[in-house]
Amino acid sequence: MEHWSGGYPTRPGQEPLRKLGAYEMEAVLGQGAVATVYRARWKNQRTVAIKVLHPAAAAQPHIREALFREYRILSRLHHPGIVQALDAGEMEGRIYLAMELIEGENLDSFLARVKSMGEEAAIDITRQMADALHHIHEHQIVHRDIKPGNVILTRLSRAILFDFGAALDLRAVRDEDFQGLFGTPSFVAPEQIRGDRTIDGRADLYSLGVVLYRMVTGRRPFYGSRSEVLEAHLHKPPPPPSQFTYITPELEQIILKALAKDPADRFQTGAELSAALAAVKLVPPPRSDLSQRLLGWLRDAVNP
Repeated sequence: MEHWSGGYPTRPGQEPLRKLGAYEMEAVLGQGAVATVYRARWKNQRTVAIKVLHPAAAAQPHIREALFREYRILSRLHHPGIVQALDAGEMEGRIYLAMELIEGENLDSFLARVKSMGEEAAIDITRQMADALHHIHEHQIVHRDIKPGNVILTRLSRAILFDFGAALDLRAVRDEDFQGLFGTPSFVAPEQIRGDRTIDGRADLYSLGVVLYRMVTGRRPFYGSRSEVLEAHLHKPPPPPSQFTYITPELEQIILKALAKDPADRFQTGAELSAALAAVKLVPPPRSDLSQRLLGWLRDAVNP
């Protein structure tokens, strides 16, 4: 996916719709392999984002069911850090999912511009996401694809989580929920790679730890081919963030705990992670030896 618009991936291809039932399409927000996301106005009132499956994708039962399952999951969740589902169904032969429209920038594209961000901003975004994940997990749902590409930053500095297409409903687990790798290799938890059926919300907290690592250091903990990255998540300890940048030691320990291979060694809930981050006392980086020498030289020059 090469470009992001309002948080949604874009690809050239399908001819855009102008209208679907009561939805008047105003603009294409993004286009992927299976669907196009539009900005639309419903009955000349509320502006929404509406995901419409391409006809070829809609003809495949498992893709249709995945979209309706995403709607059912989102309908159970009501939190300011989670995109709100409004409507879903089939109209004029097209399968669609309507959601609230979130104005802002995708965290992935934001990080591509700034490379890394300050500790305070990274902590704030991570706490918002941890609070949203705590709500999700209380409803027996695992997102399974936490990554910067699935977070929108609003103009009011809110972090909004979206794209529940890979989400696991622990109340109704199916065999097909473990067929293949669900998640993005750079951010996926070890137990997801193994296909453990005992997966729970701690897998999302691992992925959130990778996101925090990326925000603070400007890089991910593991690089290489797909198989090399998955192997590293399974068996290699992540390089300490302090290897790449200055970081408050307490924050570094929180990141490394979030990235523990064994779920029992991680934070157990989003609320626990959020509380740990809230308690961090940021320590400014020490001035370099060069800075100290320059200051000494200036003092000597002013006071001979």
